[in-house]
Amino acid sequence: MKKIISSIVAAGAVAAICGFLFIHNEITDRVNPLISRQDMYVQINRNGQHLSPGGTEYTLDGYNKSGEKSEVTFYAGKDLRKNAYVKVSAKGKYVETWEEVKYKDLPKTVQSKLKQ
Repeated sequence: MKKIISSIVAAGAVAAICGFLFIHNEITDRVNPLISRQDMYVQINRNGQHLSPGGTEYTLDGYNKSGEKSEVTFYAGKDLRKNAYVKVSAKGKYVETWEEVKYKDLPKTVQSKLKQ
Protein backbone atom coordinates (compact mmCIF):
# COMPACT_ATOMS: atom_id res chain seq x y z
CA MET A 1 0.00 0.00 0.00
CA LYS A 2 2.85 2.40 0.82
CA LYS A 3 4.42 1.74 -2.59
CA ILE A 4 1.17 2.61 -4.34
CA ILE A 5 0.80 5.87 -2.39
CA SER A 6 4.46 6.74 -3.04
CA SER A 7 4.00 6.07 -6.75
CA ILE A 8 0.87 8.24 -6.90
CA VAL A 9 2.63 11.09 -5.07
CA ALA A 10 5.69 10.81 -7.36
CA ALA A 11 3.51 10.78 -10.47
CA GLY A 12 1.61 13.82 -9.19
CA ALA A 13 4.85 15.69 -8.53
CA VAL A 14 6.18 14.89 -12.01
CA ALA A 15 2.89 16.00 -13.58
CA ALA A 16 2.94 19.26 -11.57
CA ILE A 17 6.53 20.03 -12.61
CA CYS A 18 5.83 19.29 -16.28
CA GLY A 19 2.70 21.41 -16.17
CA PHE A 20 4.64 24.23 -14.53
CA LEU A 21 7.22 24.23 -17.35
CA PHE A 22 4.58 24.49 -20.08
CA ILE A 23 2.31 27.14 -18.56
CA HIS A 24 3.46 30.64 -19.54
CA ASN A 25 2.56 33.67 -17.46
CA GLU A 26 4.48 36.30 -15.51
CA ILE A 27 4.84 34.16 -12.40
CA THR A 28 5.94 30.89 -14.01
CA ASP A 29 8.21 32.54 -16.57
CA ARG A 30 10.00 34.42 -13.80
CA VAL A 31 11.28 31.20 -12.20
CA ASN A 32 11.33 28.82 -15.18
CA PRO A 33 14.99 27.90 -15.85
CA LEU A 34 14.21 26.95 -19.45
CA ILE A 35 13.27 30.51 -20.42
CA SER A 36 16.14 32.90 -21.05
CA ARG A 37 16.14 36.67 -20.53
CA GLN A 38 16.19 38.85 -23.64
CA ASP A 39 15.90 42.51 -24.49
CA MET A 40 12.83 43.55 -26.45
CA TYR A 41 12.43 46.94 -28.12
CA VAL A 42 9.06 48.67 -28.44
CA GLN A 43 7.79 52.04 -29.62
CA ILE A 44 5.08 53.79 -27.62
CA ASN A 45 2.73 54.17 -30.58
CA ARG A 46 -0.61 53.81 -28.77
CA ASN A 47 -2.10 54.71 -25.42
CA GLY A 48 -1.72 52.38 -22.50
CA GLN A 49 -4.40 51.28 -20.08
CA HIS A 50 -4.60 53.45 -16.95
CA LEU A 51 -4.62 51.36 -13.80
CA SER A 52 -5.97 52.20 -10.41
CA PRO A 53 -4.48 53.58 -8.10
CA GLY A 54 -1.89 54.78 -10.61
CA GLY A 55 0.35 53.90 -13.49
CA THR A 56 -0.15 52.64 -17.00
CA GLU A 57 0.02 49.20 -18.57
CA TYR A 58 1.23 48.97 -22.16
CA THR A 59 0.74 46.04 -24.54
CA LEU A 60 2.77 46.63 -27.68
CA ASP A 61 4.53 44.79 -30.47
CA GLY A 62 8.17 44.35 -29.61
CA TYR A 63 11.24 43.09 -31.45
CA ASN A 64 14.30 41.28 -30.15
CA LYS A 65 17.79 42.02 -31.48
CA SER A 66 17.23 39.49 -34.29
CA GLY A 67 14.12 41.36 -35.43
CA GLU A 68 11.66 38.68 -34.31
CA LYS A 69 8.27 40.11 -33.34
CA SER A 70 6.51 39.34 -30.07
CA GLU A 71 3.80 40.99 -27.96
CA VAL A 72 5.17 42.71 -24.83
CA THR A 73 3.12 43.84 -21.82
CA PHE A 74 4.74 46.02 -19.17
CA TYR A 75 3.79 48.46 -16.42
CA ALA A 76 5.02 52.05 -16.11
CA GLY A 77 4.40 54.28 -13.12
CA LYS A 78 3.42 57.11 -15.47
CA ASP A 79 2.29 57.75 -19.04
CA LEU A 80 5.25 57.38 -21.37
CA ARG A 81 6.08 59.87 -24.09
CA LYS A 82 4.37 59.20 -27.44
CA ASN A 83 6.67 57.61 -30.04
CA ALA A 84 9.39 56.98 -27.44
CA TYR A 85 11.56 53.89 -27.89
CA VAL A 86 11.73 51.58 -24.89
CA LYS A 87 14.09 48.70 -24.17
CA VAL A 88 12.30 46.05 -22.11
CA SER A 89 14.28 43.32 -20.33
CA ALA A 90 11.96 40.32 -20.31
CA LYS A 91 12.07 36.67 -19.35
CA GLY A 92 9.15 35.24 -21.29
CA LYS A 93 6.07 37.18 -20.18
CA TYR A 94 7.81 38.46 -17.03
CA VAL A 95 9.23 41.97 -17.49
CA GLU A 96 12.19 42.69 -15.23
CA THR A 97 12.92 46.31 -16.20
CA TRP A 98 12.32 48.89 -18.91
CA GLU A 99 14.14 52.05 -19.96
CA GLU A 100 13.71 54.67 -22.66
CA VAL A 101 16.41 54.59 -25.34
CA LYS A 102 17.30 56.67 -28.38
CA TYR A 103 16.60 55.48 -31.93
CA LYS A 104 20.32 55.35 -32.71
CA ASP A 105 20.84 52.92 -29.80
CA LEU A 106 18.40 50.37 -31.24
CA PRO A 107 19.90 47.35 -33.05
CA LYS A 108 19.89 47.84 -36.85
CA THR A 109 17.41 44.99 -37.32
CA VAL A 110 15.00 46.69 -34.92
CA GLN A 111 15.46 50.12 -36.50
CA SER A 112 14.17 48.72 -39.79
CA LYS A 113 11.00 47.50 -38.02
CA LEU A 114 10.25 50.65 -36.00
CA LYS A 115 9.66 54.04 -37.61
CA GLN A 116 11.70 57.07 -36.69
